[in-house]
Amino acid sequence: MRTLLISLSLSLCLLTTQPAAHPHVWVIGAASLQFEGAKITHVGMRWQFDAFFSQVLGADFDINDDGSFDTAETKAMKDQIFTSLKDFGYFTHLRTKESSSERKFENVENFSVEKESGELIFLFDLVLAEPIDAVSENIGLSVFDPTIYVDLILDGDQPVTLSGADDLRCTIEYSQGDGFANESAFFVPQEAWLSCAGNG
Repeated sequence: MRTLLISLSLSLCLLTTQPAAHPHVWVIGAASLQFEGAKITHVGMRWQFDAFFSQVLGADFDINDDGSFDTAETKAMKDQIFTSLKDFGYFTHLRTKESSSERKFENVENFSVEKESGELIFLFDLVLAEPIDAVSENIGLSVFDPTIYVDLILDGDQPVTLSGADDLRCTIEYSQGDGFANESAFFVPQEAWLSCAGNG
């Protein structure tokens, strides 16, 4: 089991420079853009893993085999599986139409692990190094692994939601992220574009 865990963990934190032929881990993602005033300061993420990878993680980190993850088990999973993703921007790509440079995340807050219908869910908040003014800039969000080793997509009835933006008039449009460079000519990630205006 340990060998299998290491093999699968590599798909999350030790990506090679060569594109993978096909995904090895499947993740359904949902994002919450969190506002303070007119500025986005955090991106809340929900990652739901496929059943097989969930079983592997559960077998290795649910030490007391109670079907949930206590503080120590959650910390171990974060330290051994999740933290290494910092070097890859946590597979979360945020940019504006005014600048093609991707925005950086300073750190992660509120990491937790849940289980739903046998599948593990990572919940966490990404803290932006610099807040983004959503009124003056159009903001594009996408989640993906460019090597396609991890198949990570935004999905669900509301793949992107807003929190704390009640004083703004915002719309979200979904498109293909053609502007993103990736290592496979066959892969074009989905992108959500946010436009906001003040109510005044």
